[in-house]
Amino acid sequence: MSGNNLPPVSTAVHMLRDNGITSVRLYAPDSAALAALGGTGISVMVGVPNNVFPSLATSAPAAAAWVGANINAHPAVSFRYLVVGNEVAGSDTRYLVPAMENVRRALAAAGLGGAIKVTTAISQATIAVHVPPSAGEFTNASKPFLLPVLQFLKRTGAPLLANLYPYFLYTSNPRNMDISFALFTAPATVVQDGKYGYQNMFHASVDAVHAAGERLGVSGVDVVVSETGWPSAGGKAASVQNARTYNQNLVNHVGKGTPRRPRKVETYVLAMFNENLKENGVEQNWGLFYPNTNRVYPITFGYPVPLAMTIGVCYGVVANNLPPANEVVQLYRSKGLTGMRIYFADAKALSALRGSGIGLILDVGGTDVLASLAANASNAANWVRDNVRPYYPAVNIKYIAAGNEVLGGDTQNIVPAIRNLNAALAGAGLGAIKVSTSIRFDAVTNTFPPSNGVFAQAYMTDVARLLASTGAPLLANVYPYFAYKDNPRDIQLNYATFRPGTTVRDQNNGLTYTCLFDAMVDALVAALERAGAPGVRVVVSESGWPSASGFAATADNARAYNQGLIDHVGGGTPKRPGALETYIFAMFNENFKTGQLTEKHFGLFNPDKSPAYPIQFR
Repeated sequence: MSGNNLPPVSTAVHMLRDNGITSVRLYAPDSAALAALGGTGISVMVGVPNNVFPSLATSAPAAAAWVGANINAHPAVSFRYLVVGNEVAGSDTRYLVPAMENVRRALAAAGLGGAIKVTTAISQATIAVHVPPSAGEFTNASKPFLLPVLQFLKRTGAPLLANLYPYFLYTSNPRNMDISFALFTAPATVVQDGKYGYQNMFHASVDAVHAAGERLGVSGVDVVVSETGWPSAGGKAASVQNARTYNQNLVNHVGKGTPRRPRKVETYVLAMFNENLKENGVEQNWGLFYPNTNRVYPITFGYPVPLAMTIGVCYGVVANNLPPANEVVQLYRSKGLTGMRIYFADAKALSALRGSGIGLILDVGGTDVLASLAANASNAANWVRDNVRPYYPAVNIKYIAAGNEVLGGDTQNIVPAIRNLNAALAGAGLGAIKVSTSIRFDAVTNTFPPSNGVFAQAYMTDVARLLASTGAPLLANVYPYFAYKDNPRDIQLNYATFRPGTTVRDQNNGLTYTCLFDAMVDALVAALERAGAPGVRVVVSESGWPSASGFAATADNARAYNQGLIDHVGGGTPKRPGALETYIFAMFNENFKTGQLTEKHFGLFNPDKSPAYPIQFR
């Protein structure tokens, strides 16, 4: 915001929303900006400025007052990170960890300790070695203060923020780096680092930061790129064309991750606007927009598969106290949720979904319905006539699930039901709707290492090959919670809940796993390959974690798992990078659920529509 000609913050926030930008970084808690961001759902990274945080290091009451004035005062803002200092150097580094500790305690006292992570942003100048990435190392001057910072981040589950600029690495050494390596345009591998090949400097720098942390003895801390970009004027190689090339390629690449970590890299582009009060030269020309709100150059925001499209939520109704269906659909829309699963052809839900654009998994219902659909084609045609044709396309029905977690003799009905439903849909001119079935994870056996996965029963081979012939995905209910609950001796809680700290290597193919969810999904992928259906896509039709009434069922664990899931699935798994369509179970806590008490507590929301715990949909 270093400009005297910038548009009003309300205009800037509208521009963020109009361009599909879902996260923003503020370098200080500007009250006008925070007021404009309230209620938008835009995720906010807010800074404790360098001239402020030392005073918070020496006074816990001062930290509490700062949090009260700048965080608690804006309850409608979706705060994600609180950044203590930006590119801190010199003697002030001694205040970093004490300030972070005091701020974290202040957030915890305000009931926000699980929702907002406390971290700091480091300069690219703290990195002594970028290439090869595996040799990544921090400078000798930065190691003494970065080690306790990294230890704090690992202990609290927060990421390290890093400002990474291939532009400066290139312009400081153009004789030894081709500009194509900096701009993501190199036609082939430029740096071979063991089995990993690098075609761009951005990926190399990100992996170098990870390696530098590991070299200090701290592994498992995620890296968020808190600044990167390319100037459009004012210096060497600073042109509109180069800026557009870098930033568009950046947007297109970050959803895929790096060679060593093929999952989404959370990244913030510097900057929204050209800022005329910055130092003359390139510093005034990092903006994507001019202050008059015109674009500096054309750019398309969002991953190749928008992250919002990868997350849906299951709408279960086993309760007597849930809000009306129309209010439920409005809640989905207000949270930016673009996917829903319902477990039978609920006319109220289907009617409420008309015109919403929400993509739907529509279950056929219980095993009695499945048997009827399998029995003859006319039953399937009648079901489509009654439950699909009256609603589609006003309701965006993507998949029909012929059975959910079908067991025993009922499994013989899956394939004929799918065949009959496909024929009925084709006869009605609705062949765009794909028919599948939703399986329990234990339909796969030999799941460790993931590459050993194989279907436990022969019927699944027939299902997989049928799906391959129709282009439908396999729907799978994947619950790391139950895997952890059944085997806490061998499975670490952090590995099950997307927290850092555990790495597992598949010795058969060399792939590395940092979360149980990925390992489970890739075991499904391996089973599909062994069944002769390697091209079948996996859609995770249920996943979640209970927040009460059972082993490891706490609000903190549920929030960690579901927030981690939301943040993670845009990057896919080690074996299948790319967006992984996933549906969280469930929208609400359901008081009529039977079985274990935890079954009543999988909801993201209470029946009164209040959050069961803080969560950010992105």
